[in-house]
Amino acid sequence: MVQARRAKVRPARVIIPLALAAALLVGGSFAAWKFWPTATTADPQTQSSTTAAESQVPSTAVSTPSSSTEASSSAQPASEASKKALKACQQKISAADEVLKQGSIGVRHWASHIKAQADNLDGKISVEEMKAQFKKTRLKGPGDLKRYSDALATYGEIKGSCAKVEDADAVVAAGLAKCQKRSKAQKPVMEATAAGMKDWKNHQKLMQAGTPSEAQSAWLKQYHAAPKNINAFKKATAKFKAPDC
Repeated sequence: MVQARRAKVRPARVIIPLALAAALLVGGSFAAWKFWPTATTADPQTQSSTTAAESQVPSTAVSTPSSSTEASSSAQPASEASKKALKACQQKISAADEVLKQGSIGVRHWASHIKAQADNLDGKISVEEMKAQFKKTRLKGPGDLKRYSDALATYGEIKGSCAKVEDADAVVAAGLAKCQKRSKAQKPVMEATAAGMKDWKNHQKLMQAGTPSEAQSAWLKQYHAAPKNINAFKKATAKFKAPDC
């Protein structure tokens, strides 16, 4: 009797393929994890280019200024004292301009008086024409001296200064600076004007004293000395350049 053969179970052949499949599955996962570019495994070049691109994106964050920055950026208003100083300075400059205006009229009349004598000596005009010019300018003399004297008195009464003052804002400081420049430019013209007006005043006195002979002798001395101050006045006036105040 032939007995049926039992099928033998071969567990080793079944287990080995399963183990191999499991190993391949785990190894493949590890390899995929190893070679997939994540944030932690990306190469340096990729990271640096990403960082650079991100750095170029403008930030939308709004910075809040500190209290010290706000204090420094905000302009301080001018004090009342600085405003008054500027006003007084402007009044002083305006008074000086009036002195120059009135003095200029007087010195020019004096220059015309001198020119009449020069033109007669050069034969350009007759004695009668010279005397007519003398009379015309001489009659204007007292008014010239009065207006100039009044302007000087007003100028002297104003105690303003155009020097820098504390607590002045940008507008006041700029105004003082401009006025200071004008004040500086006025000085040489005022000095030359004063010298010319002094000569004109002395001539007015001369015509009221002494004999005709003494007056004529004194006049010729004044005539020869006059051009120095008249020319200095003309030169100072021509050079005068200053900003308005």
